Amino acid sequence: MGILNERLVALMNAQGLNQKEFAAKIGVTESTMSYYVKGLRTPRSKVLAKMAAELGTSTDYLLGASNIEKVPENRKLLYLQRNLGKLDPEKLEKAETILKAVFDDIFDDEE
Repeated sequence: MGILNERLVALMNAQGLNQKEFAAKIGVTESTMSYYVKGLRTPRSKVLAKMAAELGTSTDYLLGASNIEKVPENRKLLYLQRNLGKLDPEKLEKAETILKAVFDDIFDDEE
């Protein structure tokens, strides 16, 4: 099994969805869904986007490009998370320092 079908099956199971129900939700046939679940086919981008939206996750998570399962309510946070994940360790440390300073200023924390 590949990462896409593993994550797809895990998320469907977590939400109590069977293949037939999920296929209907995303507008594909039950046999097509079976191919996706078995890892015999990869969905096209539009179908993948529908899958992610229905499962409350991102296409990046389904494809294994991210380990962040749930999509934040605020899309701007998703943008930040995605781009922070692209930084090398040195730049990530700089970004963390800047964010900490901003948060300390906003929240007036002493920690």
